[in-house]
Amino acid sequence: MAAILGAVRKDKILGFLRDHSAATVVELSGLCEVSEVTIRQDLNQLAVEGMLVRTRGGAMLSNRATSEFTFAARAAINADVKQRIGELAATLVQPGDSVLLDASTTALHVARALALRAELEDVTVITNGINTALELANRLDINTFLTGGHLRASGVSLSGSFAWDMLGKIHATVGFFGARGITIEQGLTEANLQEADVKRRMLDRCQEVIVVADSSKFGQVTLAPFGELACVQRLVTDTDAPREMLQRIGELGVDIMVV
Repeated sequence: MAAILGAVRKDKILGFLRDHSAATVVELSGLCEVSEVTIRQDLNQLAVEGMLVRTRGGAMLSNRATSEFTFAARAAINADVKQRIGELAATLVQPGDSVLLDASTTALHVARALALRAELEDVTVITNGINTALELANRLDINTFLTGGHLRASGVSLSGSFAWDMLGKIHATVGFFGARGITIEQGLTEANLQEADVKRRMLDRCQEVIVVADSSKFGQVTLAPFGELACVQRLVTDTDAPREMLQRIGELGVDIMVV
């Protein structure tokens, strides 16, 4: 329980720093309702992880933290938009489909929406996202598989050779992929090299590639490319996505759906 509370507290700290760039120990102590001693310990640990930089009496966000938030912190960003995207994307799954879901926070909402579709039959879901798989835990009629692999704590995801081996044994009907960045020139990019590697392998194993991404991802480029827009069949996004860029993506043959 203490470990869980500590993780939640660190998410609060990183979320506050994302909105304010810097904070004092006193501010964070009040935010988290714990002692200043506890906050200093949290800040020291997050500094060791490279998520923030300690300052006199507080901390400021590090460059790494802007791209490598914990899963819970990222899930809270544009959550209502991601929910709408997930609900629309889930309507594209048909009975009998085999579905690949990555470990992105938007794909989590796809899984959540799939779990509510009582009419779905004979559906198989394969994912490297632990939270994503848990969304389907109560749907015993949906066959859900985790890829296996090394646990990446900040993404609550699995990667590495075990994941690659399993993905090499399947051919999925459809795959849903989030992205940290989308541009015409660089395509789809991810902030973590291991995560990008798994996504590349997933892309190769599905007949139809569907990108689920909110408008904040357009025009952004992060560390690791994992796919070109030419390999995408559909893109599900929101109304704030840049129209000119959507038009150019559509010209590449991508079917665009907007919520």
